Order: sequence, then C-alpha cells, then structure tokens
Amino acid sequence: MNKVACILCRRSEETEVTGALSTKQLKISTKHQDTVMIDTTAHQNCLLYSSGIFCKNSPEFDDLFGFAVNDVLEEVQRGQRLKCPHCRKRGATAGCEIKKCKKSFHYPCAVEHGAKVVEDQVDGKYGIYCPSHSELVNGESINGVENICVSSA
Repeated sequence: MNKVACILCRRSEETEVTGALSTKQLKISTKHQDTVMIDTTAHQNCLLYSSGIFCKNSPEFDDLFGFAVNDVLEEVQRGQRLKCPHCRKRGATAGCEIKKCKKSFHYPCAVEHGAKVVEDQVDGKYGIYCPSHSELVNGESINGVENICVSSA
C-alpha cells in the first residue's frame, strides 16, 4: 500500500511544523477523451508558506485549505526548478522574503534549518526568512508579496 505524502515537501507525517495533511481529487480529461482522477495531497503549512500560490479564500475554490488544486500543481512545477539547500532535493517552494535572496526551501526543511517564520493570521501573511537573513529583518516583508489565506488551524 502506498503512503500518502505531501506533493510539496514529500513527507507523509503530520507535525506541528507541517500542519494537517489533506487530499483532494481533480478530474482531468486526456487527449483520448478519457477522464482521469488525480489525487493531490498537501500539508496546510507547506501551502501557506509556498511563494508562488495564493489562497482563493472562496468556497468554490476551497480545494486544499482554500488553495485551488490547479494552482498547487502549477506551484509543484515551479518548485521543480528550485533545489532546497537543506536536503538538496528539488521542489523547494518556500522562498526567503528578502527580494534579492534566491534561497528556496521545502517548508519543513526551512524550519529545521533555522529560518525565521513570519505568521500574521489576522492579515493572512505568511513568509520565511532564510537563516542568512533571519536576524536582519524584524518580520516585515521586503518584497511586498503577501499570502492572502488565513489559517483555520
């Protein structure tokens, strides 16, 4: 039997760091007019701290903790070009908030490696500062990009 794992960090356990794990199905039509169901599984925090996706915060898009499955799959593709400096594997989608910094991590790797996590549930802002920049910033986003999803955990 295959273990269910997060599509972003590839871990299967639910921890305080990763948050809850959820799976949603997406119907895809193939070239041959077949309909295929694809399961997409992700941790709540891996979604919240990914740099390239945003919560739609609308019931019609409430696929994975408010994130559209199609958006999550696109973020996975973007992450395949990025290697995590902690584990050295591809798929790093949680980027440092310092605009000029090019470091991206898997969210749990960032926490394990000493990144500073910034969470503002009221305004729905989630970000990380890599270990090199964790002491330089006082929790303010330099690049102005906000993740607009509010965690319900």
